[in-house]
Formats: sequence, structure tokens, C-alpha cells
Amino acid sequence: MADLAQIWSDLDTDMQLAVEAFKDEAQKMRAGGVNVDMLKNIQITAYGSIMPLYQVATISTPTPATAIITPWDKGNLKATADALQTEMKGEVMPTVKDDAIYLNFPPLTQEKKEEYTKILKDRSENFRQGLRDIRQSAKTKIEDMKKNGELPEDAMFKSLEDLDETTKNFTEKINEIYEKKRELLLK
Repeated sequence: MADLAQIWSDLDTDMQLAVEAFKDEAQKMRAGGVNVDMLKNIQITAYGSIMPLYQVATISTPTPATAIITPWDKGNLKATADALQTEMKGEVMPTVKDDAIYLNFPPLTQEKKEEYTKILKDRSENFRQGLRDIRQSAKTKIEDMKKNGELPEDAMFKSLEDLDETTKNFTEKINEIYEKKRELLLK
């Protein structure tokens, strides 16, 4: 039965990681104003290695449509601006002024909001599929335990019912994250 406990432990961990990963993906999507989460992990080449933006600069948002990035080392100003320009894919052009980089985010058009909503929907479906894959892996392990005589049949059926319920609960968490972000996007 120790194997069954390990299966449940792995299942819970893997599903929780999937939900957290989707939550992170959703937070990075712009839903109107500036989103610091979207900016902080942009990769910058500094000091001979690649680092997230928050480790080399201060990120501030004085208005909902403006972000100011101030590198701590002024020698990283150009590399930071280049990385931001690459990451923003032309949607927002960084402006270097004094010792800071200014990003002015235009309001999202209805077309952009719908495009982001479609991307969010696709990503949420990918994460739901990931949960189903994790479920299938655990189901196979449980059925193998029954086949090998390590698990009685009634315990297998109970485990499979619990597995379906657990999968349903984690799928609902992804759906909740999706719906909240969708509402923000379509405001």
C-alpha cells in the first residue's frame, strides 16, 4: 500500500504544479493596464549571464498605462531595452530617457482582447489536457497494482473514484482561473 500512497502524493504534487503553472501563465497576460508579473521575468543578458529583469532593475508603474524600468547598473540599460523590445514583439516600444526605460502601453482594442481571450482559452485547454494525462498515468499505475495482486479490486475501484474526483477538483481550479482572467480581459 505504500506504493498507493506514493501514487497519490505524486498525483497531488503534479496536479498542483500544473494549476500553479497555468495561474502564472494567466497572470502574465495583459488585461488592460501594466502587469508587473508580465515584465519581471523577462530574461536580460547582464554580467555574462541571463537573469530575470527583477534581478537587475527596479520596475515601477506610476500610471496604469506606464511602466518605468530603472537598471541598477547603467551599463545594462541598452541590453535591458533590447530585451524588452524583443519580448514585447513590437506591441510596446521601449523609450530610453535619462537612466530609465519607459514603456507606454496603449489600451487594448476589442480585437486584441478577443485574441488574448482565445489564447487564454487554448492555454487553459492545454493545461486541462495535462491534468488528464497525469490522471491517466496514475490510473495505469493503480490498475497495474491490481494486476500484480498488490491491491484488492474494491480498493482499486475506490481509488479510481477518488482519482476522478481529484481530477475534477483540479480541473475546476483551472476553470476558475480561466474565468476570472477572461472577465478581466473582456471588461
